[in-house]
Amino acid sequence: MNVYLALVLVAALPAAAIAQPERPSDVSTPQPMEPRSAPEMDGHMFAPSLLVDTPFRTTTFKLGILYGFGHATGPQYDASGNVVGQADYTFAAFAQVFRYEYRFLEWLSAGLSFLTSLYSGIDGPSIVSIGANIGIGLGARVKAGHRFGPVQTAFIVDASTTPEYGILVAAPILKAIQDHVIDASSALQATHSLTVSPLLAASWAPWAALGLTANAGYVFRSLRLSGTNIADQNGIDLAVLGDVDFKKISSVPIGLNAGYKLTTPLGSGGVTRIDDISGGIFYTGRRELGLGLEMGWRSFSIRPPIDSQGVLIQLELQYYW
Repeated sequence: MNVYLALVLVAALPAAAIAQPERPSDVSTPQPMEPRSAPEMDGHMFAPSLLVDTPFRTTTFKLGILYGFGHATGPQYDASGNVVGQADYTFAAFAQVFRYEYRFLEWLSAGLSFLTSLYSGIDGPSIVSIGANIGIGLGARVKAGHRFGPVQTAFIVDASTTPEYGILVAAPILKAIQDHVIDASSALQATHSLTVSPLLAASWAPWAALGLTANAGYVFRSLRLSGTNIADQNGIDLAVLGDVDFKKISSVPIGLNAGYKLTTPLGSGGVTRIDDISGGIFYTGRRELGLGLEMGWRSFSIRPPIDSQGVLIQLELQYYW
């Protein structure tokens, strides 16, 4: 009888265990899905930047709003319209960029962008000498990459087309003074630029709190004035950026970055030289969100022979899927 009872208990215990209801502590809580295409490597999240492209292939939307102000050095005219020296002028700038990029494969992504820009003199003499310029640009890009050991790399091709409309206040005034002709058409200059920029990008994270990114590329720009090709320009882009994420070493979800970018001409008819230095602060509390503020200094030419220097401030919002 004891043997029979033991056999019954042995058969009944597994069934009772299976039938036992699950306790709340036994049920695992579903974890929210993390973005599969965030620019992360070796525990470091790379922040977006005004100066540098990262090599990560992502599905992302980016919005950038840029404000700028500065001073420019240009020709000074006398009452007869003759150049009598140099003068300092002031200007302001505003730009917006919208970009959407989609990752088709782990190694391949492509995207489209839309850009608007405006700069203008901000006092009487500056408005006359600098005038104003409005640009509307459309761009496309393809990014293909691979990771080699601790370094993420990509080859990026950017192409953009930008019609620009310049309001040149000084031109019709000088023409009226020197040639005694009122020509309102000389106050409007319509140009069109086609830019193609292949570049190499590489990122490395020696520690989870530190990321380094570098770019090296070639720039080709074709300029047309009123439908006529006026110049083909060539140049080189070089850029480097470092960013630190304090969330990796503390409880503060803040990141800082700093970088430098140089655009330098190739040959006597190359692109105009541009020097950029920038630093920024970013929120790093959410993996799918890039949100920050960058401030930088730029040396460039508004248009020959007006050399300019200015401070740029860009608000950046980027979301990853």
